[in-house]
Amino acid sequence: MTQVLLPIDRPDAWPARLISLLDSLHELLLDSQIAPTKVNPPDHDRAILAVGDALRPYSITGWHCTRLTDIEIAQIVGSGMQLPDDTMLRRRINALVKSGRLPGDIGDRLARTNQADESNRAGRLWFCFFPPHRAGEHGIGRFFRHSGGEALYNSHEDDPVTSQILCAIGTPCVIEADVPVTSLAPGTGVATKLVRTYLISRGYGTHEPVKHVDRSVQPIVADCIRQVIRYPETDFMELTGCATWRRPPLDGQ
Repeated sequence: MTQVLLPIDRPDAWPARLISLLDSLHELLLDSQIAPTKVNPPDHDRAILAVGDALRPYSITGWHCTRLTDIEIAQIVGSGMQLPDDTMLRRRINALVKSGRLPGDIGDRLARTNQADESNRAGRLWFCFFPPHRAGEHGIGRFFRHSGGEALYNSHEDDPVTSQILCAIGTPCVIEADVPVTSLAPGTGVATKLVRTYLISRGYGTHEPVKHVDRSVQPIVADCIRQVIRYPETDFMELTGCATWRRPPLDGQ
């Protein structure tokens, strides 16, 4: 990993060059939040783009909530995270069939009926760049309950046959990774959230969200994988807050 890690929620630990840039833009950035009619939109856009450019050398720690088999965990630790699509999902399904974890006819059903190639999933690795427990059970609980992620559970969680099988495969996991800012999809989201965090640190109160969810459109190499945290490890319980959930990550517990 060549990027420098930026603790996005700790302005006191940000590099001096970044703080200097934000300080120089402070009045414009604050007016954009509290008096947007006073701000010339192109000036605001240039300021946010300047912040975005300043973030390019950095990585930010993110968490990806999922459910994985032991083999899939080993692949991620050894080779990193690959971009999901229909081809990748079929490989995962075929591996489960070959290992005997999944009946062949069920594998065929899963391969036929899924959402792996939908535009908001294919080629995107989604991360929350805040401790996942802040999203609550409603925000992250479903990611842990079925193998295959949203691409499968959106099509099968109400199916009495396939849902039960997917719930029995794998272990709820949180992948902790240092995600290069340059790998994120084009946009100003991370810069905007960082600006709000900066303004809050300078005494500005805001009801606008600072929690950032984003997607990498590049694979995450193994050097960027910090750890894969499994249920019910202590770190998993603390990161997810699942001990207080109405429904635990593993059904039957």
